[in-house]
Amino acid sequence: MTADKMHLFCVLKFRDLLSIVKDDRIRVESEDIVLRLIFLWAEKLNNQEGNSGASEDESPKRRKVDSNVPCKEENELNENIFELSQLIRASRYGLASIECLRELSKHHLCQKDEIAKLVITEAINYKLDRNTHGYYPPFTYPRNTGLLCFVGVLADKDQVSVLYPETNYYWKWLRLPRCPLHAQIINVTLFDNEIYIISSTDNESIIFVFRDKKYIFVLDLPNKNFIVVAKGNCIYAIDGTSRSVKCVSPRETPVLHSEIKFPDMMKNPESALDFDKSILIFCSADSDERSTVFSLDVPEHKWTDCGNLEGSAKNLVGFRIETNYFILQRDGSLSQVLRKHDDSIDFIFIQRLWSIQIALRGAFIYRDILYVFSNTPLKSSSLYGVSGLFWRAEYWYQEREVRNFVPFLMPSKYKRPEFSGVDDSESEDD
Repeated sequence: MTADKMHLFCVLKFRDLLSIVKDDRIRVESEDIVLRLIFLWAEKLNNQEGNSGASEDESPKRRKVDSNVPCKEENELNENIFELSQLIRASRYGLASIECLRELSKHHLCQKDEIAKLVITEAINYKLDRNTHGYYPPFTYPRNTGLLCFVGVLADKDQVSVLYPETNYYWKWLRLPRCPLHAQIINVTLFDNEIYIISSTDNESIIFVFRDKKYIFVLDLPNKNFIVVAKGNCIYAIDGTSRSVKCVSPRETPVLHSEIKFPDMMKNPESALDFDKSILIFCSADSDERSTVFSLDVPEHKWTDCGNLEGSAKNLVGFRIETNYFILQRDGSLSQVLRKHDDSIDFIFIQRLWSIQIALRGAFIYRDILYVFSNTPLKSSSLYGVSGLFWRAEYWYQEREVRNFVPFLMPSKYKRPEFSGVDDSESEDD
């Protein structure tokens, strides 16, 4: 489909156009073309309905109608507006350019359709939000699913592996080259779509970035065993030993941007989650059956005591479905994280996915499947889907000592060449 052929599709009925827009097999030069076609079709339909309306001499009669009872033409307009939002949501609107999205957000039909307006605004905010490191919601998936790759980055004791799907049912691991300075990898994170590895040596930690098929030194930090979260313009290293959060800004000088001291009541951080405008830090309490939660707002660096959470803070992992955030605890408890109107944080328990304690390392949603990564063996047959969230769960288990697993999804055209020539002789199929 090209821009000069858009007018040919405007004669289609709604159901026919909807079928084309959501079909992954169509080939378009840009998703801008699809969105502009949708608005062109909606505007043409709107004009046809306007021209087929009553004549001007009938208009005074319509004014006598009770304003609470919409006339036939108004009902038809409402139906057309609803069709517009359906068509937009069926497209890959997140792949459109921000210039196109901004232009269409001002379109008179978009202004009349609240759902369409929210959807377009969502895509604009996504493109402007630098806090979405490595996260690609479904509305940004390429139509050619074969272009998706690197759905996870795994760090074991001394090596990093990258995972990408070759098909919907076949996944392949690629081992990144070993770095002689990686005595013990303690964490891995993603910042600006690049892999950052944190390795410990004696009483200090070294941060590397994997770029141009090699490891580049970024910074060394005192202490080790950090919890690491990339958010906004910084990588946040949560250091329980010094009771502080070190803000590392790889793109700026100095690299160590600032250091934020813990609140007096915050002790024993175990896990952290990137949530909305904040970083949630889960800490061990006196009992393993209860955790304390603190929120660090970014970039204001404001602390908030979020109260308690039932269950252990150890090995807690988080994942998101578009703008909805969830946490999964090692006892199988699945909860949704919500921000209330008063800006407080609440945790809504959903259900238990299993009944034993396991060493969680990561979790993510991909095409309505929840993938869980762990060091503890567990039969996948014991996991079930959750209505409205995912239709089934897949459990991945590695015997080797895995440090953490970071969900990561992006079109292969951006990163696949980065790993060409990577030694994958030890790659494993999952």
